[in-house]
Amino acid sequence: MVFHIQNKQLVSWSLIFLIVLPSCSSSILISSSPSEADVFTNGEYIGKTPIRHWDSEVGGSLLDVRIEKDGYEDVNAEIKKTGRISLWALAWCWMLYPLKWVEKYPRGFHGHLQPKSGEYSPLRVIVQTKEAVGSNIFVVALENKPCHGSSNNTVLEAALGIRLLEKFRVLERQALDVVSLEHHRNLTGLHDESSIVDAGKLSGAEGVVLISQLCDQRVTLTSLRFVDCETGALHWAVLAENQNMDDIIRELFDQLDS
Repeated sequence: MVFHIQNKQLVSWSLIFLIVLPSCSSSILISSSPSEADVFTNGEYIGKTPIRHWDSEVGGSLLDVRIEKDGYEDVNAEIKKTGRISLWALAWCWMLYPLKWVEKYPRGFHGHLQPKSGEYSPLRVIVQTKEAVGSNIFVVALENKPCHGSSNNTVLEAALGIRLLEKFRVLERQALDVVSLEHHRNLTGLHDESSIVDAGKLSGAEGVVLISQLCDQRVTLTSLRFVDCETGALHWAVLAENQNMDDIIRELFDQLDS
């Protein structure tokens, strides 16, 4: 009888331990720009960004993070598990070791990878002036022939326009098309850039962002240019190879904010 009771107690404590232990763990999302970089935590490779790291270390512990990508300088950081309270840990983990697991990692860590000096970079941003931030713009796809994905110009314009909304007032493309028709200009297929800029000015835009995507030997080349409708000056330009749109815009915004 005593043996049976002890077995029940053992099972009960085992179940409690299995419930409590996961509550003592916490995580942090590790991301980078550009993405798809290798991540090492405490010297161990865990995958490519973005990726979530989990552990059950106690509050105050340090997590060594290293992010690597070919052509870029490594990013190294020490992240302390402190500052955020885990309610689950507060409720349960005191049974194992009072208050040792009540603190969590920050929600995330983002590493901004810098190209190595003197080396080739697959993502280049040139900013001539930052005056255009916040201006009215049109987004026009000159050509869209990527190695993979949609070749629809409208889809490409929409994908870029949505991302640019954070720093620019993106106007409806329809307004640009109306002006183009009134002036007998065809903006489908291959474009006359000067006509696009002129039509943008007549439509009330201060600038036009021209985007092109081409496939060259299995490499998708993406080009972005902001052209001033009044002066024809180039405010900024981006040239990227096999980079996704989120990484391109993140790098552009970082340069505009710096």
